[in-house]
Amino acid sequence: MLERIRVAASLFALAACSSPSAPPADSVDPFIGTGGSGFGQGNAFPGATAPFGMVKVGPDTAGNLGRLGFAHAAGYWREDALIEGFSHTHMHGTGIADYGNVLFMPTIGMDAGKTSEAGYRAGFSRSSEEARPGYFAVTLARRIRAELTASERAAHHRYSFPEGVEAVLIIDLSHGLGAGRILDSQVEIDRERSEISGWATSAGDFVGEAGAFTVYFAAALETPFSGHGVFQGTELRESESAASGREVGAYLRFPAASIEAKVGISYVDLEHARLNRDSELGGRTFEQTRARTEAAWNELLGTVEAVGGTEAERRTFYTALYHSLLMPTLFSDVDGSYRGLDRAVHRAPSRTYTDFSLWDTYRTQHPLLALLAPDRQAEMAGSLMAMREQGGILPRWPLAVHETSCMVGSPADIVLSESYQKGLRDFDAEGALESMVATASGPPPPGAKGSGRDGVAECLKAGYCPWDKVGGSVALTLEYAHADFAISELARALGRHGEAEEFGARAKAYRLLFDGQSRLFLPRSSSGAFSVPADPTQWSDHYVEGNPWHYLWMVPHDLPGLMELFGGREAMLERLDELFESAEAAGKAYLSGSGVRMPDPYYWHGNEPDIHAAYMYALAGRPDRGANWIRWVMQTRYSDGPDGLDGNDDAGTLSAWYVFSALGFYPVPGTDRYAVGAPLFPRATLRLPGGTFTIVARGASAETPYVREAILNGRRLREPWFFHRDLVRGGTLELEMGAEPSSWGIVEPR
Repeated sequence: MLERIRVAASLFALAACSSPSAPPADSVDPFIGTGGSGFGQGNAFPGATAPFGMVKVGPDTAGNLGRLGFAHAAGYWREDALIEGFSHTHMHGTGIADYGNVLFMPTIGMDAGKTSEAGYRAGFSRSSEEARPGYFAVTLARRIRAELTASERAAHHRYSFPEGVEAVLIIDLSHGLGAGRILDSQVEIDRERSEISGWATSAGDFVGEAGAFTVYFAAALETPFSGHGVFQGTELRESESAASGREVGAYLRFPAASIEAKVGISYVDLEHARLNRDSELGGRTFEQTRARTEAAWNELLGTVEAVGGTEAERRTFYTALYHSLLMPTLFSDVDGSYRGLDRAVHRAPSRTYTDFSLWDTYRTQHPLLALLAPDRQAEMAGSLMAMREQGGILPRWPLAVHETSCMVGSPADIVLSESYQKGLRDFDAEGALESMVATASGPPPPGAKGSGRDGVAECLKAGYCPWDKVGGSVALTLEYAHADFAISELARALGRHGEAEEFGARAKAYRLLFDGQSRLFLPRSSSGAFSVPADPTQWSDHYVEGNPWHYLWMVPHDLPGLMELFGGREAMLERLDELFESAEAAGKAYLSGSGVRMPDPYYWHGNEPDIHAAYMYALAGRPDRGANWIRWVMQTRYSDGPDGLDGNDDAGTLSAWYVFSALGFYPVPGTDRYAVGAPLFPRATLRLPGGTFTIVARGASAETPYVREAILNGRRLREPWFFHRDLVRGGTLELEMGAEPSSWGIVEPR
């Protein structure tokens, strides 16, 4: 009882000294992560969109040398001086370009030179740029003001021109990001309806021609146009109303100085593009559209109220939360229609999604959605199962209507198992388990959309993935072990104990690659011989996007087993110390001779395999040795500038890491456990569907990362972890923070 009174008093004191907070959208800066160099590119999307929006309308930029591929996966790079136009489809934070379809560009006058990006792109005023949730604006050369807002499935454009000029709006269907191309397209201008519509079949860098998809658009011009034409290649066709083929576009001439257009898109057909537009934007002004979308953002961002911290810390935090809510991408139309992986049109009772960067997002972003937006996460689980029905197996990296099979492992297994363990059960869990077991046991069925587990037969035969049979052998072995653990946990939850035991044993396959002499996970041949690298800080084909140091910690599901391999807890913690001390000594960034950011050879936060490493101290029962490293990562790998992300955000993965870390706890993927970390804010309130959960961190600041005492829901918390059930129905976690390590949380791991 006394403890509850003390918690209540602390909450009252914090509330009394807190002024009414501004809407959380005011603390979001979409330009964070839009810059950087080399492997330090955030590839953040700064344009206008609703949460998880199908439409992400925003600027595609270029420098004098055009678009450098690695810097423009989201279309925009902060270092560019030119805008090519505003396209309607983008991803956030990925490392490879796709989409960038249906580009609009305002210009003054029209001639044959403006039938290509090089001809119509324009300089812009950097100081005139404005970006916030649901809105983007910029002033182009010759004083053209461009403003964009969006609903879930439609975009609202507004362009303002100087008086006395010939205002023109170009619609280019040949535009796309990266080196992808448009295979076919069609555009039609309907003067009577004041509409321009069409479609483009896009083969982007990511999907290629095999995965090409068609995006349909229907634009209603709120401002009457006085003239029009189409073009194909460099040929202008004044007053013509239709064109088809490659390199196709159209243009509209306006007598007015202000233009507005409402653009719906769909992946089903033109009628659904119109339906989406009219349902979401019909009768609404630009300001009304903007206000509705900003309200939607404030509602979702408002599930977390962070109190205290500096202005820069709050901006970094709320932008990270915002970035965590941009993907996956809504894919169903307002009536539930969508095009599946089988290319057929389906209708779902709830929203469906695509663009799942699962190898990345299973670690942080999907756990964050399961906590803060469980209804969305449940819909996403249903979308993955629908893809399994349409494609024969669970996907790995689906984009639009294509399974790219990008990256490695079986990440959907981990996402679905964790969702079920956290109470999100509105999907066919039995069917999911059957699919997981089948994929883990052999090649995918004939005609499956995806490759399943790479090298599954060779990996099963050896008990690990042998390097002379399978590429990326160490990464595959470790990822499969984690996925097998998730399968075991789902089977156990469903009462299928035989499969739980079988896959629980398989989850220990990582042990077969541990070399006791080097204390690293090393490639092993089918004969059993280890291959020892000359330099463990160098990349090799045995590790996917990483090296032996990065993959040494890829066993979040079995920390006691990992400690045993090292010879005990202290030996493993010393190795962890070596990891972070080496990274700290090297400084924040690794630069090539030309100043381009390179991967950190020890702790590389900008990619995923070791992203959880700082929390392994707490999971090992020694939070006193790890809290400073959690805070070090937050302070050196994040900022509120354009280079404020340590690498590709990977659909919100790095951002979700920051959200969890600032709140003071972190998920163990594939489980319902959270490790206690180093909260940044004195108070944070999570407004969850089951109740309000409050984290009170007395004395929290940038200089006080250590927990000295913890009380969870009125009882003393002695272990540095707790479970989803402890917070999902509401409650309080009260922490006493200090500048020096304490004995709190020092326990035996389990």
